[in-house]
Amino acid sequence: MNVNLLFRWLGLLLFGWLVGCAVPPPIDDPIQDANFQGPPLAVVRAQPDAFLQMPVRWGGAIARVDNRREVTELEIVEQPLNRRGWPIADDDSAGRFLAQIPGFLDPAIYAVGRSITVVGLLTGTTPGQVGDYRYTFPVVTVDHHRLWPERRTPEVIYVPDPYWYGPVYPWGYRRGFW
Repeated sequence: MNVNLLFRWLGLLLFGWLVGCAVPPPIDDPIQDANFQGPPLAVVRAQPDAFLQMPVRWGGAIARVDNRREVTELEIVEQPLNRRGWPIADDDSAGRFLAQIPGFLDPAIYAVGRSITVVGLLTGTTPGQVGDYRYTFPVVTVDHHRLWPERRTPEVIYVPDPYWYGPVYPWGYRRGFW
């Protein structure tokens, strides 16, 4: 009888341990969805009316921030995304697009040059200008967005090896060494 009770307790402990180590279900994050299927910006710019009300996931560098009464409009220079949705700092771009995000976004935080990824519906196009050039911007009504942290190049500090015995002064040069 004691052995039976012991096995029951061990079984219960084993079951609790296995349930406690279970992996939680993945969080639904459309920004980092590696399987996201949507048209690329280059295709949309060629035929904008064919892709209206389709979901898109685009990203790039912020070129302009314009706060309006109901939304903040970001002009974004498109950059290709890696599989986790982070814009790849590259000179290759399919153009620019406008992202309309509900509410107020502080231009000091959403500054020019920062990387951002947006997910939303393509709602049309609007004419505009880049400098003196007339441009037609695809417009995305944003459901989700992520402002990525600034990428900084690591600072490399060279510290000379004090145990290097070469013929160059001051490390290792000794008279009479040869």
